Amino acid sequence: LLVTPLSSRRQPLHALQRQIDLKADVSTVQVTELSPKTEYSITVYAIYPSLIGDAATSLPQVSNFRVIEEGLFSLRLGWTLPIGKINGFKIFIPRANRPGFTYEQLLPGDTSSHVIDSLEEDKKYIVSIYTVFPEGPSEPVSVVGKTGHIENINLGDNFNFYMIQGLRAGADYTVTINPIFGDIEGPVTTRRAKTESSAVQSLKVSAVTTSSAVVSWNSVPGATGYRLAWGPTPFVGRDRPRQLALNGTTTEYHLKHVAHDTEYVLTLYVLFGSVVGPGISATFRTAPLGYVSNFKVASYTSASIDVEWSPIVGATEYRLTWKTGAGPQSKYLDHGVLFHRIEDLSPLSTYTVTICALYGNAEGPEISLSQLTAVSDSDPIQAPREVKVTDIGVNFFTLSWKKTSGASGYKISWTPFLGEDKTHTVSGSSTSYMIKNLRESSAYKIQLSSVVGNKEGSPVLVTAGTDLPKVNGFEALNTTDRSTVLNWTRVAGVSGYSLSWRHISLDTKTEILGPAVTSFKIGDLLYGRTYIFTIRP
Repeated sequence: LLVTPLSSRRQPLHALQRQIDLKADVSTVQVTELSPKTEYSITVYAIYPSLIGDAATSLPQVSNFRVIEEGLFSLRLGWTLPIGKINGFKIFIPRANRPGFTYEQLLPGDTSSHVIDSLEEDKKYIVSIYTVFPEGPSEPVSVVGKTGHIENINLGDNFNFYMIQGLRAGADYTVTINPIFGDIEGPVTTRRAKTESSAVQSLKVSAVTTSSAVVSWNSVPGATGYRLAWGPTPFVGRDRPRQLALNGTTTEYHLKHVAHDTEYVLTLYVLFGSVVGPGISATFRTAPLGYVSNFKVASYTSASIDVEWSPIVGATEYRLTWKTGAGPQSKYLDHGVLFHRIEDLSPLSTYTVTICALYGNAEGPEISLSQLTAVSDSDPIQAPREVKVTDIGVNFFTLSWKKTSGASGYKISWTPFLGEDKTHTVSGSSTSYMIKNLRESSAYKIQLSSVVGNKEGSPVLVTAGTDLPKVNGFEALNTTDRSTVLNWTRVAGVSGYSLSWRHISLDTKTEILGPAVTSFKIGDLLYGRTYIFTIRP
């Protein structure tokens, strides 16, 4: 048995390959010590006294293989494409009523849905799908589907309405009616209708903070309650999913006491008395513990420094620390306090002042600034006003401010939170400056101070983060009345793509795609409608 990890491009990493020798009477084995979130190739060789037999290698199967719609004479199937170079898919149905006969269909490698028609009404069918790779076919994945059936009823001439009962939830039905005149049937009138679904159709997560989120969903008619389960992904140790029962009138729940900067998976089940209906899942990620923003020196004297900052959502306290050559001193301040005067300082001394937000028992990252106290209590140089980042790109910021009276120039410095700082000085008439050549998707500390002659005033500190790179070349090609193919240019260093689409009157659908994917076919679109497609790396 050869166990070989694959790279993100599905290339075998032979240097990390392991070989496991098994006895001839062994037909199952548990492979341990694997790396998380890693794709593996498993190859089995039969060993004979003088030779080694052919290899049997596992290939990835399709996931989420399902019946989307059951018609009278058709089944619509859908699935999620596996990662890798795919030649195509093979759909296969054995015909129970005709032994030896099968339905087979070979589909292109970018297909994610298919309609099988010419079936019999009210019949169960076992449908299998194989992924066809250049190396060969994968193991099949199967699903059971059943066509809808026709029921007839004759009504008297005094009927002008009729309630059809015993229908399945979330199913499409075709209803026909025609008058009867003695032995002669009149013209047929046909209408299509769909029953309400027994499953939640829309599960949304909003108002996400460092420790909470609001979960909402649509009401399901006839539901007596809901069961909400949640837990971090992947589940580790004691972090198993938690569950909560909610009554049938609830369509929103405020999830609290979750960990910061952690991905969670939610599953919501519908309850009909003692029967548990189908579930729907969603994922979300809590916000990381944030830096305190706009931390700056408001004023200073020979014996004091006034600092101020902006509020941060979720903070329960702030811890302020200052030090010079001696040991540090600290002060804990309530979350509503946004200003503090540090007193009893020494004149003409440089103090490092640090602040961080506390989130309950968790401590956010620190941010620091330095300030030289005055020689005497004379008026200090005025700090710049209304300092802010007005434009943010993938690798640049634009910093703007209001002019300071008497300033001959301004000193700008910017520092990544893990890196060296850079500085630049502009004239006293400047009110903005574009900082270029920054790292994408990175946080920066930016300081601006007024300069009068050869003296520098107290800096104003702001924080900002550059954007993630955007997807280029995003376009829709090969559009038909039911589908379209989306293409884009690959983004370097990306770990995947989030592709979503919606019609103005429908819920948003989302697919998470691998880093090598640059094309995706979307089917099941409605004819003559306008759709909005969005892709994010």
